[in-house]
Amino acid sequence: MINPTDDLREVLERGARWNALLTSRLVTDEDLQAIQRYELRDEDARADMMDEEGDACARAFLNVLSDVSQTEYVQYVLALITRMLSDDKTRASHFLAVEKKKDDDDKGKGGGGGEAYAVFLRLLAAPDWFTREKAMFCLTRLIDQRPARDKRLRFSEDGEPATPAGVAAVRLSRWLCRELSADPPFHPHRAVPSCVTALASLLSIREVRPVATRAGVARAVAPLLKVTAGPHNVQELYEAGLCAWLLTFHPPACDAMARCGVIRGLMEVAGAAAKEKVVRVATLALRNLAAATGARETRGEEEEAGSDGTRTAADGDGGGVVGVSGVVGVSLAAQELALRKLVQNLRLRDFHDEELLAALADLEDGVLARRKEASSWDRYRAEVTSGALDWTAAHTDEGFWRENASKLTDNNCQLLRMLVAAASDPGAEPRTLAVVCHDLGEFATHYPAGRFLVQDLKGKDCAMRLLAHADDEVRKQALLCTQKLLVQKWQFLGGEVSSA
Repeated sequence: MINPTDDLREVLERGARWNALLTSRLVTDEDLQAIQRYELRDEDARADMMDEEGDACARAFLNVLSDVSQTEYVQYVLALITRMLSDDKTRASHFLAVEKKKDDDDKGKGGGGGEAYAVFLRLLAAPDWFTREKAMFCLTRLIDQRPARDKRLRFSEDGEPATPAGVAAVRLSRWLCRELSADPPFHPHRAVPSCVTALASLLSIREVRPVATRAGVARAVAPLLKVTAGPHNVQELYEAGLCAWLLTFHPPACDAMARCGVIRGLMEVAGAAAKEKVVRVATLALRNLAAATGARETRGEEEEAGSDGTRTAADGDGGGVVGVSGVVGVSLAAQELALRKLVQNLRLRDFHDEELLAALADLEDGVLARRKEASSWDRYRAEVTSGALDWTAAHTDEGFWRENASKLTDNNCQLLRMLVAAASDPGAEPRTLAVVCHDLGEFATHYPAGRFLVQDLKGKDCAMRLLAHADDEVRKQALLCTQKLLVQKWQFLGGEVSSA
């Protein structure tokens, strides 16, 4: 687990050459005296000083971060603040009490932590990861400790946040989504773990979820739901699962997760993770996704979230049922067999957590029972509509294609167009691309005018571009698809190849 304080020692021991700043008039005598009185004391004495003159000390720290750009001083002050807020998160109130400077361009928006938020947000663009990470940590602490009047973030009529806390939460959530999507990450070892932890904290705020969804949070979280060896992966999986669980309370986010493979990732995590807390949070997310249809949030969310965030879900307070919309249902329908097998395997493990067992029962007795009534075509249509395809039985069933190929042309070739669109999606998972290429080839083989329809919709162009894809299976299926689109009597050629 990445701890925000585990790399502070070197920076704190290095200290700062304050006299140089004083000579250049970049720091005032008053601020310098406050910082030096604080930094030279032991832990108990620092706490006493913050009790007595915490606002003045916080103002001195922010003044240095605002007026000084040299990395040495910025890192040192951030290290002091990070240690302080890690020891006692309520100290954030001192920073929130600092008003914006009178010469700021947006001085009319002061108060409510406006100065502190502005300073730390600016540091998110620093050239070094230490500064970025500590600024991110400080922002999450300040947002978490915002005063009661700001607990529910307010937005103006044009959809923009109306308070400094809202501005900070929105900008930080967008920044986190960008950092998690960066390839390669800004820091090879610390960027992803620290960012996903901060994201989970932010997503506990209801108003942040729509912003994060529009910023691509589902696509950022999906790659993190992979079980690999190593102690860091356990906590990272837990935090990623927690993000997914929190997003289940926002229907558009559920749709986004279904489209970019989060459901499949949650199933992988629930089935392969060794730690019970990781299995629990993944299963609870799946249970919420599968619980119902309808794009609405339920009252249970408020009960689950509580006043201090929603980390209780995976720790024993998962709460009630949440409503989701149609795309999620069709995605789950496509995963019916795999989901049923997952539940059966998890029931064989020696779990004693009542909430986890209840979630498994909900999955088994509710969703899976209803999905049994769906036909093979219904399941296939659901899978294509979801945008996340897998090697379910229908794809490789010759009889299925003989019977249903013509249905892809219904409603002005709606499903066929969806397949072509999925093949041209640069962000699609390799497995989805491979299955799409396979299905386009099967349609071309089993529908009389299939070859021409696929070519008219630019499906052949998509398949040919995928011949250069990095994934072996995608290249293989793209090649087969291209061959089927070029050969008029593929079934006869296939028979000759088989008998050769």
